[in-house]
Amino acid sequence: MIKPWWVLSGVALAVLLVYTSYTWMPWPQVAPALPESLPQLLGQRDPDRAPAAHRVRAAASVVPVRSAEIGFSIEGGVQKVLVEEGDLVVAGQLLVKLKDDRQRVQVAQAQAALNRARAALALLEAGSRPAEIAQMEAALDAAAANYARLVEGVLPGAIAVAEAAVVQAQAEYRLGTAGADPLAVVEATAEVELARVQVESARAAYNQVRGDPNIGMRSEAMDLQEATAAYNAAQARLQLLEQGASSEAAAALAAAVKVAQAELEALRRAEPGEVAGAEALVREAQAALEGVRSGSRAEEIAVAQGDVDIAVALMQEALVALAETELRAPFDGTVTGLAIERGETVSPGTPILQLADLSNWQIETLGVTELDVASIEIGAAVDITFDALPGLVLPGRVHSVRPVGAPSQVALADGLFSQQDLSIEEQLNGDIVYRVRIEPEGHDGRLLWRMSALVDFGER
Repeated sequence: MIKPWWVLSGVALAVLLVYTSYTWMPWPQVAPALPESLPQLLGQRDPDRAPAAHRVRAAASVVPVRSAEIGFSIEGGVQKVLVEEGDLVVAGQLLVKLKDDRQRVQVAQAQAALNRARAALALLEAGSRPAEIAQMEAALDAAAANYARLVEGVLPGAIAVAEAAVVQAQAEYRLGTAGADPLAVVEATAEVELARVQVESARAAYNQVRGDPNIGMRSEAMDLQEATAAYNAAQARLQLLEQGASSEAAAALAAAVKVAQAELEALRRAEPGEVAGAEALVREAQAALEGVRSGSRAEEIAVAQGDVDIAVALMQEALVALAETELRAPFDGTVTGLAIERGETVSPGTPILQLADLSNWQIETLGVTELDVASIEIGAAVDITFDALPGLVLPGRVHSVRPVGAPSQVALADGLFSQQDLSIEEQLNGDIVYRVRIEPEGHDGRLLWRMSALVDFGER
């Protein structure tokens, strides 16, 4: 059945009212998805149309002008921690000390080797001493005299000289085994008493510091050892005088008598065949004398210089090893972190102390995308605001732009910014972001490390 026209008109009116009310209700606006070809379309826009200006803004953080995390390059036990968090230090100041007993021994050994090498070089450069030359000359004279005696025949005077040498050797033997001189015994007794007093004095000084863990390295220990050695030597001399010559000394004197007697017998039965041997001894003595007179060869000095160079290198290596037991401040600053205590063991390359120069601040951002960084110039003026200091606006200028960018997620992993510091577009799209450093042109004593900031780079 056909509805009356007024019924159909009412239905149509109701539908129109519902549609109109739905259209004007304040529902949330859902942005339609952008077509995949939108970037291409944007790239083909009218070239005569000027781009829309907008401000470049980036999240940032307050950082010191200079900071560093430092540690040791070697493994070792901590002997001293000389600073605490918050301490002000100067460049070169000792911060942490490791145990260095082994390194100090190595330095002492290297120093001894260097001293020996230098002494050997100096000996070669100085050449032979006059006493050595005189000794060689005397040996040559003796060899020449022996040769002349054999050539000219054994003279009665030579035999007489040899007989006198036998008599002298016998007299020295009797004197050496006859006992001590009473005056010499008294002098030796006094030396023993003096040495004993020195030992007691050195022992008293040693007892005052014997609790020191490094007592072996102290001068008191060395003094006690030297005094004890001197005392023992004095006692030995006294005992020798009181007891007379030892069996070894007596045997040596007796042997000298036999040598003199053998030389006398050799003169008495000299044979012509000995002339050639005597001539060879003369030539040998002449060569030895020429050697000491000419001094060292250049090759010998070069070898000795090489030994000195090697010893110097070993000494430097030992000093470097000793220096590696010390952690010193690389610059003036404040200790902002300390992760070690006395007695702990450190590992090579592990940071144990954080140092920062808190006398001045910079503002650092990683949130400048590749779309915006091209418009940022070094020296450009910026405005800086801070979340923790409402109303504070500091002027600043761009100090540097790192030329290498990184994906935004890598920048997040860098630890300087949190996930909320980067825009939604960066989180979703993984934009390339760049580190920009800003130098504030003003200062505020309330600024602290890692305070959140916002940098406005102006319009472009």
